Amino acid sequence: MGTILLTLAGVYLILLGLMYLFQNQLLFMPSSGMMQTPESAGLTAQDVWIETEDNVRLHSWYFPNEESDLVVVLSHGNAGNISGRIPIAETLLNCGVSVLMYDYRGYGQSEGRPSEKGLYRDIEAVVHTLKNDLEYSEQQIIMYGRSLGGAVAAYATTRFDLGGLVLDSAFKNLKAMVRDVYPFVPAWLAKYDFPTDKYLQKLEGLPVMVMHSPQDEIVGFHHGEYLYGLLDEPKRFVELRGGHNDNFFASTDIIEENWRWYLEEARGGAEARSEGARGGATAQRE
Repeated sequence: MGTILLTLAGVYLILLGLMYLFQNQLLFMPSSGMMQTPESAGLTAQDVWIETEDNVRLHSWYFPNEESDLVVVLSHGNAGNISGRIPIAETLLNCGVSVLMYDYRGYGQSEGRPSEKGLYRDIEAVVHTLKNDLEYSEQQIIMYGRSLGGAVAAYATTRFDLGGLVLDSAFKNLKAMVRDVYPFVPAWLAKYDFPTDKYLQKLEGLPVMVMHSPQDEIVGFHHGEYLYGLLDEPKRFVELRGGHNDNFFASTDIIEENWRWYLEEARGGAEARSEGARGGATAQRE
């Protein structure tokens, strides 16, 4: 019996060691192959190349909408690349905004290798490019983060005075995900944090919409409920249909309806903050 226990303990420790060593491969699952292009989907988009602070070149597609002064930035999940998210861009265009979707370092046509710090540098570079090259103000930029991208999008709102944030199937933080998916693995073994919850606690007055499906088999529904509970008004919770990887297609009608509502809320909030800023500046001059 003692020998069996020792053998099981040894196997367990080896398994933990392998998961620690290869957690980058378990977390980041990039693809370089293009499933589709905007042109093949009948959409108009521009290739925009983005240079990060640490000299990594990122690829993005910018879908302009001349009828809108807002742009939605999609930070996607941990697998694939932007070519698998073109239907999301089409839905957002139908809602009346421009869209920029980009690939993290190591994904799609982007250079480099992914890491938590690297993904944060990527989103910072995206915002700088939108401001400097495409001439958007920070408050005209709305972050849309799906799954892993929820933490990246939430991080961006702590770095810039943005117009809004939408979280889709996002998790509290990576350690909470480890406890859910690998309950036999100590959460402290996770190298990365991706603390969406911590970033949300820093927000004040930003309109946030949280979307999550009760049928999500990867990021449990309780993650979305928890994140929503951290937020102050204005906020909105949207219950989706479908599993983690197909809820967009199962809930397109719900998503489009609530995005239309949210964009009106974001426009109103941006105008109010702009008026407040002008009022403060006038008071200072007087």
